Amino acid sequence: MGVWKNKKTGNWQYKFRYQHQVFKKEGFTSRDDAVQAEGRMRGEVKAPRIQTPSASFQQIATEYLTHCQMHMQKNTWNQKSFIYRGFLAFIGNDLPATSVTPNVIRGYLRSRLEERGPKAANRSLRDLSALYNWAIREELCYGQSPCWRVQKFAEDPYHPYIPPVEDVIAVKLAATPEERDFIETIYHAIARKGEVLNLAWDDVNFERRWVRLYTRKRRGGQLEPQYKPMNDTLYGVLSRKWKQRDKSISKVFAFTPKQVRCMMDSLCDRAGVKRFGFHAIRHHVLSVINDSGKASMKQIQELAGHKRQTTTEIYLHSLGHATRDAAAILDEKGVSKTEGGTLTVRHDLDVKSSGSV
Repeated sequence: MGVWKNKKTGNWQYKFRYQHQVFKKEGFTSRDDAVQAEGRMRGEVKAPRIQTPSASFQQIATEYLTHCQMHMQKNTWNQKSFIYRGFLAFIGNDLPATSVTPNVIRGYLRSRLEERGPKAANRSLRDLSALYNWAIREELCYGQSPCWRVQKFAEDPYHPYIPPVEDVIAVKLAATPEERDFIETIYHAIARKGEVLNLAWDDVNFERRWVRLYTRKRRGGQLEPQYKPMNDTLYGVLSRKWKQRDKSISKVFAFTPKQVRCMMDSLCDRAGVKRFGFHAIRHHVLSVINDSGKASMKQIQELAGHKRQTTTEIYLHSLGHATRDAAAILDEKGVSKTEGGTLTVRHDLDVKSSGSV
């Protein structure tokens, strides 16, 4: 908290906390400018305000959801909308936003706890807190958020299912060539399904061997590019698809969101293995790289596209043992390699079957 210089941009900025809110601003060319601006802002936030009637809960929720539609992914907006509709149903009628007390919030969370457990209740608290923080910042209501004194429920540790290598192989063997290419791209780019579904040929650079994926998994929901190196397997998949492409279509894959949503359940059932999703493949791949001992935590973090190392550590569940060298590990340790439409299962994985599908 205070005034300091951003070493990356060379500009000055200030940041301070007042009544559980954080105020900050960047881009000042000198320290004096930042100090003066901080002083003005401190005076403004501490000055008594003329209290006007705040909007109702439904009004601030509607305004916030409109904001979310423009800045966040659809599933995030849908989740928040579900929480706010449920809260309105719980309180029975709309109230002024400032009339919602911490006890009202606690009552709603207890109902969510009974219905869906502590994780769902804590998610509801997080979304309600985000709503009030935004509304206060936008001056749609005044005072403190009723959520800040409400404690979260204790949650059991979450251990996502990570499929064994033989199950990943079985799913690839059960897939059609187009489905297999989609899975291989997710696998070797360590990507999310939506990122690969939206991958365009303009985002593929064969000469420099990278793909550009766009994600909204950032605070604020802004769309950001991530550059992922192409290892030999991914290069082979995409170069073959490039030669066989329909030049009138800009996307690499022609699947619809509905087809992708049902794909993994169908393939797992067809392969006779326990169901797992595309996101489990990310966990699986990062575990493969980590277990190899050939990549640093920083390299794994870069390949996964995580802003924080703690997120990568959650994926790995340990501090065990990306950049182009790390991506190459998947060529060495990979589940399969596609060459000319043929799926070759690696013998070093102790799987004896191989061949075409």
